[in-house]
Amino acid sequence: MPGITPDQDLVALFKASQMPANALPSAVLVNLGTIADQVEHALFWSWLQRCLDSLPSEVPVILLSDQTSRPPDITRPTAFVDRRIRDQDLFNLVCDCQRALIRSEEARIRRISFGRIPGYGSPPHYRGTSGLLIIGMGGRFLQLQQAGEQERRVTVVGAFDQYMGEHFLTQRAFDAVILDTSYQDCLENLHQLRLDARFAALPVLAITDQEHDVSLLFQAGASDVILAPIQDDILKIRLSTAIRSGKRRRLADKMLAESHRWLTEQLKTGGVPQEIYERYLDDAGMALARRGLEIWELKLLPENTGTTNLLPSPNPDLFGTLLSVADATSREEDLVCFVQNVGPVAVLKSERGKERLQTRINAILGHTNL
Repeated sequence: MPGITPDQDLVALFKASQMPANALPSAVLVNLGTIADQVEHALFWSWLQRCLDSLPSEVPVILLSDQTSRPPDITRPTAFVDRRIRDQDLFNLVCDCQRALIRSEEARIRRISFGRIPGYGSPPHYRGTSGLLIIGMGGRFLQLQQAGEQERRVTVVGAFDQYMGEHFLTQRAFDAVILDTSYQDCLENLHQLRLDARFAALPVLAITDQEHDVSLLFQAGASDVILAPIQDDILKIRLSTAIRSGKRRRLADKMLAESHRWLTEQLKTGGVPQEIYERYLDDAGMALARRGLEIWELKLLPENTGTTNLLPSPNPDLFGTLLSVADATSREEDLVCFVQNVGPVAVLKSERGKERLQTRINAILGHTNL
């Protein structure tokens, strides 16, 4: 893939007393099962933490573990997964973690640029303290409950089956879900959760007693697969990592939803003030630049979207049509809005996203009777 920096062997750099190259890595991967045999454990983790602190922007830190390996308390990983994960699933996990970081940055920038909406509420699945939902009757509820409740201000809730679990998910906030059921029930639960847009990115940990099920559950959409039996201290760390990731995702979702409502309300007053939009553009551009990425601004005008010959002219509904299509086809972290004295614009986080949006607009308008 273009733009991906070359791999660097952290163990070799540590042994040579060198720091990694300045280029921001796509991710940091550490295999806990082998690292202790190669280097002095405490010194390596201290050195790695200094490397992470020196980076210009946060990157995913993914730890690969077996049933016994545990990291020191010095690091807070982005993900903690079983090292039996397939290469393709691991690559997908890296991409998901990268997107989650960019979404969190985008949410923070929008909150600073656009502010809050007085009296703005939120759906039930965003409200409440941090929660851990355990679905199933696999016989490990007490162990899971004890490990989950060691996290500060985490409420642990149990559900007998998928239907009860789905009901609980709609009633209050949960930052992670554990599936402690049979293999077939795990697959069905994962399928239903990933089909629901509200919970498509929710961290879901599946527990299995069979090693050959680990890879299949990852492919089905599990964020992590825990092979039983597992030590209590390892379980606590893996749950803590999943809950922290889910809490961050929930906060970003909530702020992005509020910003979307704010942007919609600006249409009543002629659009987002130009000075607010330009301030957002500067802040978002600087955040992406620290990651080695560029921001792509697309003004949704016929000459920029390839729709000049698709629509009759003049067409007073053209701006609203393009804005609606762009909003429906872009990702949450892409900004779509109407700016005063500018018109409808889309601010995308990649050139590929810009090309994809242009293609979709062209295809939809070319086959729609307006």
